[in-house]
Amino acid sequence: MKVFLGPALLTSRFFAVLILFYTCLHLSESSTGNRTEVLRSNPSVLYVWSGQEPSVNNAADFVAVIDFDETSSTYGSILRVVPLVSDASNRVGQANNEPHHSGISSDGQFFITGGLLSFLSGNKEIFIWRIPENPLDGPEYLCAIDAPGSACTDEFLPIGPYSFLASMMCDETANSPGDMVLINALDCTATSFLEDRSLRNFNPHGFGMLTNGSIFTADYIVPITLTETDPSKIVFQSTVRHFYPDGSLQRTFNFPYPTNPETGLGSGIGFMELKPIPNDPLGRVYACGTNTNLIYLITPGIPEPVPVLDASVVNGYDIKPSAGIISIFESGKLAIMSFQMRFLLLVDISVPEEPNILFTFDFCTDSSIANMPIQIPGLPGTTTFPEYCAANANNTGTHVVMIPPGENRFVVLNYFLQFGLAQFAGTRSMHVFKVDPNMRSFTYDQLFNPNFPDSELSPDFPTFYSMQAHPHHADYIKL
Repeated sequence: MKVFLGPALLTSRFFAVLILFYTCLHLSESSTGNRTEVLRSNPSVLYVWSGQEPSVNNAADFVAVIDFDETSSTYGSILRVVPLVSDASNRVGQANNEPHHSGISSDGQFFITGGLLSFLSGNKEIFIWRIPENPLDGPEYLCAIDAPGSACTDEFLPIGPYSFLASMMCDETANSPGDMVLINALDCTATSFLEDRSLRNFNPHGFGMLTNGSIFTADYIVPITLTETDPSKIVFQSTVRHFYPDGSLQRTFNFPYPTNPETGLGSGIGFMELKPIPNDPLGRVYACGTNTNLIYLITPGIPEPVPVLDASVVNGYDIKPSAGIISIFESGKLAIMSFQMRFLLLVDISVPEEPNILFTFDFCTDSSIANMPIQIPGLPGTTTFPEYCAANANNTGTHVVMIPPGENRFVVLNYFLQFGLAQFAGTRSMHVFKVDPNMRSFTYDQLFNPNFPDSELSPDFPTFYSMQAHPHHADYIKL
């Protein structure tokens, strides 16, 4: 049995991790529980981390502040834009960072954003902002961090008042191994969480912390292989790992991969997403296979990972690469999942071994939006979702899903990535859906529109289209 508190471990680094663990455990126990969802909508704003098309003059990666108050006359409008500003002396570039994920500290004081490709320009890749007393004023940029020896900044998890854990998907050559880093927003530092940084084929993307402070990570892809000319040469990883709270490796889970993969895209499964089930006494997590379209159930003591859902059932079992992201409601009984970069799935996970798809929304075919005119940043004219899908292999870029705590709404962003063989810009748009009171379906919110011009609003409000932007991630701040 692993002993955590031996004399050899009583170092300042271990104490820091231990404090973060107890902070996270306390927050987890006080903010979640086995209860029914409380459906409501609160006055709030969204901070949206976005990039701009390279053709824009003086393009800048930026944070958009969006009115998320349904009672407001400017609901869904971009109220303020806060750009990242170049600082050559500190290796900060204002553009071409490829804005990716973001997060908010547990005390609501710090906003953190990451540049997936900042390292290609030799720039720092993690940006720290302070959230003002009035969040409507927008975040104040504080500093940038370079995580030593790693790059490809991906997901953030708040683990304390000013602390985050982040997955770094690659090393500084876009290869393996990547890293998991502890970030201190107060002093703008990043240190490795791992006891051993030389793990083989370690390219973490999605990850999560269990209530005992241990960490599950999902290995995704070797980013440098996206620069190949042949898609079959892309290397996806087929492993999930479990780490003890002190950063030592408990176990590596290896997943069998079909001999003849049906997607034809590279080799390996590719786990982009991994999410723990809230309040689960067994510490179970779901991992999503990019090239198998299977959802796997894993727990620290399980003999082998168990495939529990073939999500391709929603598409007649037509298996396609899926940049799927899962967001789980606070009760741990329901989840929203993006799938095949066009579908949204509402999934009943009350019996974790038998997840059940309750409702499916398809951006390409749903009648509620079929005739809605849309404009695509970087493209001229007006189109519709069905027309866009017909011309773009039914790929709208549907990727990030975010459920605000206690809300009856959830946010979806239709942008994935533009790098090498991964040219999945999609519609570069942001959308909101409302969960029905019976928690069995959801509907598209026609009033929320930061994407395209609205003749009823002042032309002073920018849109993602007018800025030729590609929003990637959103965070919720209740006012």
